[in-house]
Amino acid sequence: MKLSTTSLSRPISKMVLAIVLSISLLATGCSSQWISIALADLPVLTSMALNIGTLITTLESGKQISSAEATAIQSISAQASRDLNLLAALYNDYKANPSANTIQKIQSVIADINQNLPSLLQSAHINDPILSARVTAGVNLILTTVASFATLIPQTPGMPTAQKHAGQNLPVPQASELKKQWNQQVCGAGGGEAISSAFSSCAVR
Repeated sequence: MKLSTTSLSRPISKMVLAIVLSISLLATGCSSQWISIALADLPVLTSMALNIGTLITTLESGKQISSAEATAIQSISAQASRDLNLLAALYNDYKANPSANTIQKIQSVIADINQNLPSLLQSAHINDPILSARVTAGVNLILTTVASFATLIPQTPGMPTAQKHAGQNLPVPQASELKKQWNQQVCGAGGGEAISSAFSSCAVR
């Protein structure tokens, strides 16, 4: 008994359709995941950026940082806050109306953050070693988290190869882990009771 071409093609067509639907569902899930992860972490990162400004409080009784250092730290805080708020707005834009153009804007803002914050930190010239270490830890935590976002962004046809593969192994921390790392590295105990008390106000709840 011979099977007609039509009868053979039906199960094949159903199989192909099932595969296409599975891929489509998987792609949708991944797309939703990379947005939801960033949108969960970005409010915490913004709070961290704002709290960098609180690090200019008195370190010890009778000892305060210079006005130039205070201005530099406030600049870091303000720049990080602006960039992270813009990044959050772009993620929300993409969630509402997905487009390659928005992905490119997200990548551009991430590149700006990676350029702006290290440059501001380097030019800050913070003399107090404890304050310098804590500001640096805060900036680095923001930078590594934002870099981890970049590894989740769907690849676009025009994306350079180096950008596609950059930071592929960076883990993306959850919001609770971000808070824990910030509170330990930036606002935790260390350097004496007076210094620990001064930094405790920068904790992210």
